[in-house]
Amino acid sequence: MAEEQGIEAQRRLDFYISYAGPDRLWAEWIGWHLKQAGYTVELDVWDWLPGDNIILSRESALRRADRVLALCSAAYFTGRFTGQDWTAVMAAQERESSRLIPIRVEDIDHQQLPEMLSTVQSIDLFDTTEAEARRRLLAGLSGALGPDGTPAFPGPAGPPIPTESDPADTSAPRLPGAARPSNWQVPTRNPAFTGRAGLLVAVRETLLSTPTGVVVLHGQGGMGKTQLSLEYAHRFASDYNTAWVIDAEQPGLIAAQLADLAIKLDAATSAVEAETAAKAAITALRDAKRWLLVFDNVEDPDHLTGYLPEGQGHVLVTTRNPDWAELGALVAVEEFTRAESIALLTGRVAGLNQADANLLAEDLGDLPLALAQAAGVLARTGIPAGEYRRLLADQATEVLDKGSPRSYRVSLAAATLVALDKLTIVDHTAANLLRLCGYLAPEPIPVAWLHHQPTTQHDPGTAAQLGELPTSPFTVGDACAHISHYGLGRIDQQGLRLHRLTQAIVRDHTRSYRTDYHAAIVSILTTADPGDPEAPGTWTAWARLTPHLIASEPATTPHTALRTLATRTLRYLLVSGQANAALTLAGNLHDSWTGLLGPDNTHTLTAAQHLAHARHDCGNYKEASQLLEDTLQRRRRVLGDDHPDTLQSANDLATNMGALGRYKESLALNEDTLQRRRRVLGEDHPDSLQSAQNLAGPLYALGRFRESLALDEDTLQRRRRVLGEDHPGTLHSAQNLAITLYALGQYRESLVLNDDTLGRYRRVLGEDHPDTLRSARSRAATLNALGKHKESLALSEDTLGRYRRVLGEDHPDTLCAARSRAVTLNALGRHKESLALSEDTLGRCRRVLGEDHPETLQSAYNVAVILYALGRRKESLALSEDTLGRCRRVLGEDHPDTLRSARARAVTLYALGWRKESLALSEDTLGRCRRVLGEDHPDTVRSIGAVVQALEGTGRRKAARNLKKLIPRRMSGQ
Repeated sequence: MAEEQGIEAQRRLDFYISYAGPDRLWAEWIGWHLKQAGYTVELDVWDWLPGDNIILSRESALRRADRVLALCSAAYFTGRFTGQDWTAVMAAQERESSRLIPIRVEDIDHQQLPEMLSTVQSIDLFDTTEAEARRRLLAGLSGALGPDGTPAFPGPAGPPIPTESDPADTSAPRLPGAARPSNWQVPTRNPAFTGRAGLLVAVRETLLSTPTGVVVLHGQGGMGKTQLSLEYAHRFASDYNTAWVIDAEQPGLIAAQLADLAIKLDAATSAVEAETAAKAAITALRDAKRWLLVFDNVEDPDHLTGYLPEGQGHVLVTTRNPDWAELGALVAVEEFTRAESIALLTGRVAGLNQADANLLAEDLGDLPLALAQAAGVLARTGIPAGEYRRLLADQATEVLDKGSPRSYRVSLAAATLVALDKLTIVDHTAANLLRLCGYLAPEPIPVAWLHHQPTTQHDPGTAAQLGELPTSPFTVGDACAHISHYGLGRIDQQGLRLHRLTQAIVRDHTRSYRTDYHAAIVSILTTADPGDPEAPGTWTAWARLTPHLIASEPATTPHTALRTLATRTLRYLLVSGQANAALTLAGNLHDSWTGLLGPDNTHTLTAAQHLAHARHDCGNYKEASQLLEDTLQRRRRVLGDDHPDTLQSANDLATNMGALGRYKESLALNEDTLQRRRRVLGEDHPDSLQSAQNLAGPLYALGRFRESLALDEDTLQRRRRVLGEDHPGTLHSAQNLAITLYALGQYRESLVLNDDTLGRYRRVLGEDHPDTLRSARSRAATLNALGKHKESLALSEDTLGRYRRVLGEDHPDTLCAARSRAVTLNALGRHKESLALSEDTLGRCRRVLGEDHPETLQSAYNVAVILYALGRRKESLALSEDTLGRCRRVLGEDHPDTLRSARARAVTLYALGWRKESLALSEDTLGRCRRVLGEDHPDTVRSIGAVVQALEGTGRRKAARNLKKLIPRRMSGQ
């Protein structure tokens, strides 16, 4: 601990400067002068977007800083920022709020400041000379009282103010807002420039830190590289003596533009030949300070040979080509964040709401140029955003050729086609590969997929239309590098990635050969089939394949192989816990194939099976039931009763019946399916083991725990031998066994198995997989049963939070997790919190599952128990009577859930003074518990306790003492 405190002390700061991106120069100026005065300073750097909280995200620096300087400007208070946030953070630091010092760098009204800041005297640095601003800053922070009445800082005193500064010190940053450089050739600032605050700060940081002073802004066409470089030049103009932008798209014109700079620098005259004058300009810059050169739209690093001056200045290069690592520091300019996209669209298109802007931004892939074009078209023509999106989908090239803003040379469509033409000249196989990849998803395309020529069944003439493709690792690599060089895609270790609009434009120009490209894509994807979708080891590969499979439009494909791959993809989505994604894809496939292939087609029925499975996993049991029954009926008629596909449908229907609370029907269908699978496939076939596991479910639900236990143990042993210890099926059997052990009151044995299973689940499937959450929920319940309430509560809170995020508030599994947490809260004496959660859960269960569903009845039982604990006995009795009646009707007199409800009612009757009625019900319940659960089961012991209480209450103390002796010592406290 002492060592940690020592490290923390070493990192203490005098000042932490918090600022908005546009005020970066102010932060540099203030920080530099404070460092010169001997203080330690740290500047905040972040991507400043609406909704960001600039204080809460910087708690670490706040803890280390003695004082926090808030550079107050209009930009600083953009977004959902509140004074309460400041107060909460400052209070959390357990230090006086006087350490927070507002420094106004713009003339903003004090009413714009949060309440906490508005009551503190600010230091004002705007509208004054640099010398006076410096004096105000240092005097205000060191404790001196200035002539303007700035009060002394009440916190710890810092180093004394230096009496004067060296005006010749050119390393000092200049006061922001000074006049722009006298040597200035920068195009007009774009008044509609949006976002990129964090990226601008990153550019500034990199320019200041890189030894060469060269920063290369690289990215695909339309990313706004030029706009970013111009905004940088304007925003940081006051820090330079010279700022010159050179259009470098045509290499032969670079020298002439540098010659103009030479004349401006008095390094050459207009009579000097351009190349000579350019070299004179470079020489002059090497001897000068504070200059900025921007080479815009450079195609190749060689084009700047001899044109990069060294010295105390900065060079910005914009390019599509990422191969600049040897000449400068790379800064990638990529798509807007979604917040930036929405801000641009809603800021420029009157009346456009956030929801429509979000959908449009999604379709445009957050590409700045495309967003600017769309905003221009919508603002000028009034076309609704939805109509624009439809047109974009149908005729991308035409749409993306309109609305080109003045700040861009050409439209996105034109720029893309020009780059494609250049690529074709340099490497026609790369251009062919680009066209082929235009039919895949805008996600990384593994390069290994492209190492083999796609095999298609079309004739040689059709193959010629597709053109020659690279086939070997080296030729594919060269092709990808050329695609990247011209800004038409990105290549990294994940593969080749194309922007969705680049793909759309390319597809527009290959429409007549779409069928042939589709056939080639089918070949690529089926060759890339990762293997068994049930095996977690293949899931990473399936995750890469899935978006490309969806992009290949399997719903309308004529290719059988692609349909098969689509159904295998559905299986991957289901077993990996992505039920919502499976629901969408399966619904599309089933709807389309029903019309194209017929409802009885094999692929249609497989899609129906997976669609029903997805509905079940999403908690839509009734919708799943209808489709499962129809699919089973069709498969029995088409394939026969014993076909493996028919038996899978029977298995799924039986499982869904159990989820609906139809346990007896589920048991009968499961028994028949298991018998058929064992006869057709064998006892140890994975499908037979699946049915065995599923049969244990209704046995458990019907309270036949010992039968369930025997089947769980046998299935787990077989699965370990057949599938392995870590297979998801094996883990499911282990978890089922742990749950059954819990139901039998064998809590410690259950916990040992649950701990092992949960650890394996987390490692194999991840923290948020539904099966992992089921295991965590079970462990929390077992911990609670063992009296480890705090440990149980921590786990149940985490699990419930994950359930809500992964499955939603109303999913039946989420409701089970909520009920489990409420039980633990009640055990900890937090009855009011428990009741609030239990009543909410009961209301949701009634709405989602129905009044008589077993899960609803368990929730009702919980509410009755908590009402009792709160002393609300009459309400508890009314609810327990209703619940008991429903349990008897739905589950039967001897079901464990019925017996728990009966015991709860008996205890409440006793508390209300109805002793005889309580005794009669308690004795009946005890007899049933002994017969159903056994003498030592915890519920039996609790029932003994209820009878003992009722006997004592009716004066039969001797009988009570004799019965009490039967309670095992280890259970006497329960």
